[in-house]
Amino acid sequence: MKRSVLRCTWLPVLLIALVSRAVAQDVDPDWKHLIVLHTNDVHGQVLPRPATWIKDRDPLPTTGGLARVAGFVNRVRAQAKKDGSEVLLVDGGDWYQGTPEGAIGDGRPFLEAIAHIGYDAMCVGNHEFDHGVETLLGHLAAHPLPALLANVRDAEGEHLAGTRPHLVVERAGIRIGIVGLLTTSTPAITDVSTRELDWTEAEEELARVKKELADEVDWFLPITHIGVGGDRDLARAHPELDLIVGGHSHSFLRRGVTEGSTLIVQMGSKATGVGRVDVWFDPETKRVMRKEGKVVNLFEDPEETYRNRAVEASCERLIEISAKHMEEVVGELTAPLARGRRGSVSSSPCGNLVTDVMRAHVKADIAFTNRGGLRADLPAGPVTRRYLFQVLPFGNHLVTFRMKGAKILELFSRSVEGRGHAGLEFSGMTLEVKDPGGGFRLERLLVGGEPIDPKTTYSVVTNSFLAQGGDAFRELEEIAERTEDPTLLRHMMEQAFDGGELTPPKENRYVVVR
Repeated sequence: MKRSVLRCTWLPVLLIALVSRAVAQDVDPDWKHLIVLHTNDVHGQVLPRPATWIKDRDPLPTTGGLARVAGFVNRVRAQAKKDGSEVLLVDGGDWYQGTPEGAIGDGRPFLEAIAHIGYDAMCVGNHEFDHGVETLLGHLAAHPLPALLANVRDAEGEHLAGTRPHLVVERAGIRIGIVGLLTTSTPAITDVSTRELDWTEAEEELARVKKELADEVDWFLPITHIGVGGDRDLARAHPELDLIVGGHSHSFLRRGVTEGSTLIVQMGSKATGVGRVDVWFDPETKRVMRKEGKVVNLFEDPEETYRNRAVEASCERLIEISAKHMEEVVGELTAPLARGRRGSVSSSPCGNLVTDVMRAHVKADIAFTNRGGLRADLPAGPVTRRYLFQVLPFGNHLVTFRMKGAKILELFSRSVEGRGHAGLEFSGMTLEVKDPGGGFRLERLLVGGEPIDPKTTYSVVTNSFLAQGGDAFRELEEIAERTEDPTLLRHMMEQAFDGGELTPPKENRYVVVR
């Protein structure tokens, strides 16, 4: 039977209550009302996901998915039209990379699906570049989107084809200047072709745009992919901002957070819901008089009236392509596969297992991978290809080379001391670390139970992202002699299961010494 993107059939009473309840008890009736709807870090999420944070329901309800997002947007637009309000729909970046459906055609068919929702503006995210700059430009040529990217230019100093630095739209009588800003760490965390681009810090670029559009705009709205920390920096540099719509850090900000008088919002990730910010303007002064932010989870399918048939048809096509292959069971986990925390000085069952399999696959002395490349936890039990894709969604393969012990010591010292992007998981080694105050330091590194010899050369395997200098490990990019194994990491894991069982190693390979 064909799998549907709309799977819940009970009446959407809760959704109606959440959407229709306006927070306007003390709002002047003469004020203009703007509803900013926002998503971020959708990452190709076509299907609803289990609401795993709910502990007292069996079975768990599902939330989100592209069809429910589209239905919610249609509902809010219809209600706003009745109320005399206006709607602005924006996205904070990372559109397709992360699911089997989003991976089809390197993301191009997913862009067709998301385009049918009718976004007014979409910030380009770092993962849009995962298949290279030229691939993204091809996507945008095939499916034009309101893609904004102000702080990135090509070698000729031009903004990338298919993107605009900003967009001026009028809503509720207010001329709104929307500016797209992307993290300047992108060249360290995605395809090497981004290193040929020219990057400007968000604060500097916004100042330039504000000066350029000063006579054309009443109100500036940055939509960013720089994370909550970056948004706070942006708000401190531009304290007159009323609102920043963000992405990149996957932060679930139920009511938003404030920096000074700036409201910063994000709705989490994976299309589990839609963020909504109600903003009221004085029509004479164009000043914001009130603003209220919230995140609406999408536990139910849209009512018939609000369904977006074009989005649903595109999603069904993507699911049909991916379903049969992805739902096949490839093996079984005897215990949960849990990831480690970003930046923590500890290893995890997930990192241990993946790097053990990497090391065994090529018979290397040492294996390591970036913690940020492990994207999901798995429960004990049967494992499908879809599950492996969720853990290892990026198109990384294995790269083997040789390194002197001294270079390995230097690399892992940087990682332990927090100078690597998110920390490393590894196999074949034990790291003895110490915190003398002010942060951990690497005291000793053991390979095969013996202290590493700085003068000895060791065989090392890592993933292609790190081997290209990702996460700022640029010394790996400089290693000329290397062996490329085209096997994707998730395919390597499937081969390791071979229809049988795997047990994630639980030991902590970081040992804290006194």
